[in-house]
Amino acid sequence: MKTPCNKCGKTIGFFDRNYKIDNEKLNIKHDVLCGDCNNVLKKGIEKLDDMYQWMMNNLKKNKDVQKNGMVSVEADLLILLAVEALFSVASDYYHLDSPLNQTFIRAKESRGVDRQRDIVRIVHILLLYGFETNLKDQGLDTTRNFIAYMIQNEQFLEEVEVNCGVDDELVKANVFLSRRGLIIDTLNNPKLIYISIPSDVLVDYQVESSEIINEVILKNVSYPWDKKKKVVLTLVSESALFSVANAIDRFNQKTSKLQDKLKKDSLEYFNDRVVEDLEKIKPGEFIEAIHLDCLLLCIVKNLKSQKMFSMEALFDPKGTAIELLWAYYRQNLRNMGIDNNEKIVTYLLKNCLYTEGFNIKHGNKPSDKGWGFFTTKGYIIYFRRSRQVFFIYTETFPNPLYHPCNRVTYEDKQYLQLIMSNSRSMGEEQRELDELIFYSDEPETIAQMERFFERHNLYYQMETFLKKQKEVQRKREKYLQVQRIINHIFNDFGFLPYCIYDEWYVIQTELKKDDILLNKLIDTDAGLRKNYTLGQITYAPKIIEAFNQGAEAVQNSLNIVEDSVARAILWVAFKEAVTETLSQEWVRIAGEILDKEDNALSAFFKYVNLKNIEPDKVYFMGLFIYHLMDREILQADNFLENYEGAVRIFLECRRVIEEPKFEGTILPMDELLEEVFPVKKKEESNL
Repeated sequence: MKTPCNKCGKTIGFFDRNYKIDNEKLNIKHDVLCGDCNNVLKKGIEKLDDMYQWMMNNLKKNKDVQKNGMVSVEADLLILLAVEALFSVASDYYHLDSPLNQTFIRAKESRGVDRQRDIVRIVHILLLYGFETNLKDQGLDTTRNFIAYMIQNEQFLEEVEVNCGVDDELVKANVFLSRRGLIIDTLNNPKLIYISIPSDVLVDYQVESSEIINEVILKNVSYPWDKKKKVVLTLVSESALFSVANAIDRFNQKTSKLQDKLKKDSLEYFNDRVVEDLEKIKPGEFIEAIHLDCLLLCIVKNLKSQKMFSMEALFDPKGTAIELLWAYYRQNLRNMGIDNNEKIVTYLLKNCLYTEGFNIKHGNKPSDKGWGFFTTKGYIIYFRRSRQVFFIYTETFPNPLYHPCNRVTYEDKQYLQLIMSNSRSMGEEQRELDELIFYSDEPETIAQMERFFERHNLYYQMETFLKKQKEVQRKREKYLQVQRIINHIFNDFGFLPYCIYDEWYVIQTELKKDDILLNKLIDTDAGLRKNYTLGQITYAPKIIEAFNQGAEAVQNSLNIVEDSVARAILWVAFKEAVTETLSQEWVRIAGEILDKEDNALSAFFKYVNLKNIEPDKVYFMGLFIYHLMDREILQADNFLENYEGAVRIFLECRRVIEEPKFEGTILPMDELLEEVFPVKKKEESNL
């Protein structure tokens, strides 16, 4: 019995062998095939599988695929890789007698060659063969949907000229153009060029059209072998040029939408991680009530873990961190009085520090490189090698997070020692403290951290000082204890040192050195001159030593933990006592010579005319200046700031009295007074 071949219809003889193919995946089923048709179909299927393997080899090198899996690959990339595989494995796909055409296209001779149509058909079959799940997820598994999608999102250009030759020589080629890249298939000297375009890149292009030339210049798409050589397509007509330009516009529009979606999805993903951390730190608390610092710590932690964060991005008004805050935490920003991006950046710059490139040591563990993010209420430190994270957060501010902080020099290197404040009890007593030690080859890195720590250390110590000072003022026995220490200093050294500019200058300068709290409280004008009276320093070292001993006594008697706070309490009381005591000493010696309406000028006219003292003596001049300060005739509360002006007024008053016929240049007295002691505006005095 003679049986016809299911494919070609040729009769298979009684003694001839017939073949059978049943490939359910490709929907190819033949019960009876002749040998020729069987060979053609087998080669066609093998070609398709070779193309699939080609695609898989390329996808395995893709970092996104390695991270997110094969199902994450978008259709545009799959189509581009499928076309590359088609051109590489079966460049004769459009021939009517090619295995691919015979197996999957089965075109009739009367149809002629239609390369673009054949590409669409084979690519669809190839993707259904190996990536059906991806197509289904993107709604492209049906022939109708896929053809419509590919026509809209890809373009095949036949026999155009491309500048891929040597020295920008134009080469004739077929070009497949898509949102994810180009495939250039040169004709005269067969060569396949694959150019990838990242999924988030908008193609910047320029068109040049004239009677002579029609070019599309892809300004940010370059050849793999030369990143400076931009791809230029030369087209046969103006209509073809516009067609390409319109296609690129469509690609860019889609890329923009995908960028927006990706950004939204990324923000949602990041926010989910942030919320998880917030629930661990603040269980059961309303998100809207959580402090901005806590949010920032969690945001930085998660953005860094995704490797999508840099120090610059944190302070970028259009960066991910600020976008995330506006998207999900507007109420938290409003709670801080923040209503625009600039205010967020200002808050970050003023209250936060992100730094990296330093080494860090904790306990007996080896030192490790790390990065850190520090805020007013907490910090996060990451150890790169061990991947250990220190996350500390407190509700209070000011707080002892950065206290004490010490700069240590060892073997000519600078180290920054930060005591971990979470080891401190809530009361005044101290437990055994743990420490972190930072160092870096970049001195500015450590200096930047030290400045930040010291600033917040100052906030904490100032707050502690104000509380202790109120306590001293309220409790008589504590107040008297401080006064006894001050009186002891007066009894040992008398009042003269505080009337001598040089002595008082050195005392204040040395006391504020290396003490951030006293440095803030001792407000000496930067314009003050050392050795104003050119005297010899005699008393200052002894008074400084006595003051430090007194501060230790204050610390012990008042049960103050921080020595800097004890020094600050003693200093404020000491400074007030100096002014008050020396003013009283002036009244005891010279009497009360001032009236309510006196100013600095009239006061010094009275001073110069005194007969019971020697006005030229430094001691009496000093006592009188303190008396003017106590009476608030001199606005500044610092003797050093008043001294130079007071001397000028004194000399001028004495000249007027002693030399009434002086013929030199005379500054009017009112102008002299205004120049020496300008009246401060209310607004300035309240700053």
